[in-house]
Amino acid sequence: MNFMKRAFLGITRKKGKSLILLAVIFILGNLISGAIAIQQATGNVETTIKERLGTAATVDMDYKAWESMSEEELETLEMEELGVDLIKQIGELPYVKYYDYSMTTWMGSESIEPYQEELEEDVMYGDEDNIPFSLKGINYAPVIDFEEGKGELADGRVFTEEEIKNGTSVAIISQKLAEQNNLEVGDTFTLLSAVYDYSEETGEETVLDSRDIVLEVIGLFDPQSGKEETESKEEDSDMFLMEDIDYQNTVYVPNAIISAEEQYYWEVYAEDDPEIAEMLEEESMEYYTPIYYLNNPEDIEPFEEEVAPLLPELYTVISASDQYDDISGPMESMSTLSKYVLLVAVIATVLITGLVVLLFLRDRKRELGIYLSLGEKRGKVVGQILIEVIVVAFVGITLSLFTGNLLAGQVSDTMMKADDTQEESYEGVIYYEGIETNLTAEDVIDSYEVSLNSSYVLGFYGIGLLTILISTIIPLIYIVRLNPKKILM
Repeated sequence: MNFMKRAFLGITRKKGKSLILLAVIFILGNLISGAIAIQQATGNVETTIKERLGTAATVDMDYKAWESMSEEELETLEMEELGVDLIKQIGELPYVKYYDYSMTTWMGSESIEPYQEELEEDVMYGDEDNIPFSLKGINYAPVIDFEEGKGELADGRVFTEEEIKNGTSVAIISQKLAEQNNLEVGDTFTLLSAVYDYSEETGEETVLDSRDIVLEVIGLFDPQSGKEETESKEEDSDMFLMEDIDYQNTVYVPNAIISAEEQYYWEVYAEDDPEIAEMLEEESMEYYTPIYYLNNPEDIEPFEEEVAPLLPELYTVISASDQYDDISGPMESMSTLSKYVLLVAVIATVLITGLVVLLFLRDRKRELGIYLSLGEKRGKVVGQILIEVIVVAFVGITLSLFTGNLLAGQVSDTMMKADDTQEESYEGVIYYEGIETNLTAEDVIDSYEVSLNSSYVLGFYGIGLLTILISTIIPLIYIVRLNPKKILM
């Protein structure tokens, strides 16, 4: 009789033993299935959230390391600045898609009014101080905010390389700011660059000096990200409205314009302060904030590793994906637990299934001895046992595929509900130039979903069947060592 036919007859004739083996594999398969489902779901959450956060990274002071330093260490610390040469060196790394570095400052104006939002009950929402306009310096002529979808050029053009290099007095402003002040592309407007002195005694500011900055409008932009966030998070609409208003009052200009004004501020202060005058002679007062956009989220970790040795002391790489690590507590706990469960389940399956199969074979050693004594090859006897185990295992694994997936969903829901009380501690907002996210633990949990997809099915069948094969190694050794003469004597 063909050994394959004998294998199927062995399954049907010994229904009790087959059912016992099926039950063992089904129970252990549920643990493996659930662990794989949770691991896959947590991995998908990390991928989804990090893609949503984007690939932006910057370099800034490591304030945690600063705060942990002793007074003696701070006294001997010699801080180095992040120079333009180093910013450019980092920008040349293969992980970087494009980058920019900028200076920022605030100015007022006597000729134009800042954009404000009118809310219910005639309440105006917006800047009411005397320096409502944020000037953002540009070195990357196409404007990196437009490339990344924070804003969109609605009219006019972006800067040219020559304008950036020469510090030409040109600007890109928001469409709403232009409409409020009847400005069009080609028009000029004037900002007031003022130097203030704050008196600690009176708590008042006085103007030491001021001068006008005349800029030509070469382009109008329309904010994009604020619209999407406000529509998707109505409960946080006030916060996003403030961010939108700040962005509406942002003026893009070449870095050289802001650099000249910063120099002007310090020169005014230096007139009455010899220490500042001496400092101006020894060092530059240009401080740039870099922003790097990488090719994909997977590049963030190797980018950080390669940049870290290049940075001055107390500087570090900061990326938007760092926030995921701060608020991913529920996901990390489930992922860690699922790894341990998977490891224990695989080991238990190997030991228990191997023991069950071995016990069954011991009861059948006379039958196996007869096969061998009749001249059946040991390979075919081994193949018969393998087929019997694999067929039963395949049925058990298939059943546990669905129940394990359901079990994983219920267990993870329970664990996440248990973390609800801690959710407040995970929430946070990152505010760095080019990196503004408002990701919360709730967003992470909402992205979690246990699903029955092809990668999960293939992964589970692969791990499950491989585990069953390994668990039959010991019983197969038992068959190979059988001596038919001793069995039948």
